[in-house]
Amino acid sequence: MLLTVAICDDDNALLREFTRLLSEWEMERGYVLNIQTYTSAENFLFSYADCPCDLLLLDIEMGARNGVELAKELRLRGDMLPIIFVTGYSDYMNEGYDVEALHYLLKPISRERLFAVLDRFVRRRKDKGDLVLLGEEGISHLAPEEIIYCEATGKKTQVHMRNGSVFICAEGIGGLLRKLTADFVSCHRSYIVNLRYVRSVGRAEIYLDGGERVPLSRRLREEVNIRFVRFYTE
Repeated sequence: MLLTVAICDDDNALLREFTRLLSEWEMERGYVLNIQTYTSAENFLFSYADCPCDLLLLDIEMGARNGVELAKELRLRGDMLPIIFVTGYSDYMNEGYDVEALHYLLKPISRERLFAVLDRFVRRRKDKGDLVLLGEEGISHLAPEEIIYCEATGKKTQVHMRNGSVFICAEGIGGLLRKLTADFVSCHRSYIVNLRYVRSVGRAEIYLDGGERVPLSRRLREEVNIRFVRFYTE
């Protein structure tokens, strides 16, 4: 498995230590890592569109923009890039709960703790199958379970997320549907819905938990009803 791991920390000594430990984990677990290092949140954001990563090890206490602010900016874009926060103070850990961090590591970094968190990340990646999509601001990671519905807009697709954000995907709705899990169903030529957020299915509309309504075509009504019943009975 090839993984790209980014480390963002303004301490060069810690960057070298993380790189050494990641290389040891890579050798022991049999993975291939592409390790990228950044010394500021600004440097990471500038490079992220062209150099996407699978996991971000992020220091909370940095210069002009700290790690929590960087994480919040990613989440506002709808990007669910897995983040492991690194901090020297346990008091800072509460600041990161709103951005759904994968884990927290306290300095000094423990080899055993880091390896355990990396193993957990790999298991999560295999189980959840996060999407990596091209959007208006570059590459973003989206967790399928966070997507409520998708709407075609010309050759692009609006992806409506559970946190209220809308991710503009550069891919058409047909190509996006092929990447989604079995929890999703096409209900109209311009719409895909996540069945976990469907409250009920009407004759011409689907009613979602948050009060939204999406159109349901006559041609797809039977399949949608079958999939809806199967999803909640199985």
